[in-house]
Amino acid sequence: MRYYIVVYDVNEKRVAKVHKILREYLQWKQRSVFEGYLSDSELAELMRRLNNVIDEEEDSVLFYHLPNDKILGSFHIGRPPEKFENVL
Repeated sequence: MRYYIVVYDVNEKRVAKVHKILREYLQWKQRSVFEGYLSDSELAELMRRLNNVIDEEEDSVLFYHLPNDKILGSFHIGRPPEKFENVL
């Protein structure tokens, strides 16, 4: 299992579908940011499902992977995310 941060930038026609798929696998942090642990098989399934929805010429889904959720510290400015548990 690896810890992933996933950020997407997709056409607004596909935002709801991408968001719904990602919520099935990861924790939603804010806007288009998700994070959480995925096994290799979960990652492969998630990527397959996303590839069926996005337009590769127009959309982008970026995956950052880390060994665990303890590697990085984080901070924010402005209004904090609504859910603050488990944030890097």
